[in-house]
Amino acid sequence: MPGSAISKPLAAAASFDYEAKRWGAARLRPKPWYMNGLKLRYLLQDLGPVQGRVLDVGCGAGSVAKAVKRERPDLEVFGCDVSNSAIAAASASPQGVDFRLATAERLPFGDGELDFVWIFDVLEHVDEPERVLREVVRVLKPGGGFHIVLPLEGQPRTLYRLVGCGTRWTAKVRHGGHIQVFSAARFRAMAAAAGLPVIRTRWSYHFVLQVLDLLYFSWLDLRGPVSGSVEDMSAERHGVAGSVMRGVSRAVATTAWGEARLLRALPGGCGHFTCVRQVS
Repeated sequence: MPGSAISKPLAAAASFDYEAKRWGAARLRPKPWYMNGLKLRYLLQDLGPVQGRVLDVGCGAGSVAKAVKRERPDLEVFGCDVSNSAIAAASASPQGVDFRLATAERLPFGDGELDFVWIFDVLEHVDEPERVLREVVRVLKPGGGFHIVLPLEGQPRTLYRLVGCGTRWTAKVRHGGHIQVFSAARFRAMAAAAGLPVIRTRWSYHFVLQVLDLLYFSWLDLRGPVSGSVEDMSAERHGVAGSVMRGVSRAVATTAWGEARLLRALPGGCGHFTCVRQVS
């Protein structure tokens, strides 16, 4: 398939230690100065007409699920993750969210039990992404919504594709656990086959965040692994160093938000896909 880059996992998912590195602890709002603020904004737009029970698959320490519950207190929000330490951190202050330990391949819900499911930056981590999508179909009600944020490190005309992400350049395999390389074409075909056709696509990571992402993970190859995401580490750091890190993070996030909004019609290095479960 053109632009699919790699269709098999680059390594086993079990080779990456998800207890040693954790994501999703820092507070999140749908504002330009939050690094994942635009991702949350697009998710909340898709959640606009939704009522009932919703699930964050691969919730990490819970920042997105908690943000959704704060913005939409009428929803019954669940979060699940494979990491014991992430679920423990999320559950220490659940803020109205029901957090559960589970894999994306075996969700702790009955058939057709959920009204909406979302996944942020997870599908690139799993051995069998098709199996994850089939599980999403199982737990969703017919006609239910699905929103996924997915790094497109095999997308044509991106810096990721230019450097050979996952083949010639493998820092994100080692330090991020990205064992799948997606293009938009590969995901759309996979989602359609699973019964989750894409009905809308939005884009981000056009240039600024691609450059910084490549530089950051290349630096990790020199420095060695870290225990959390940049936003989590900057939120936890105190003193002058913490203030500087947070200031830089907010400036980068705001710039990237503006770039993504300006170039929203052009494919980038990250896809925000809106899907719907087919009614059989």
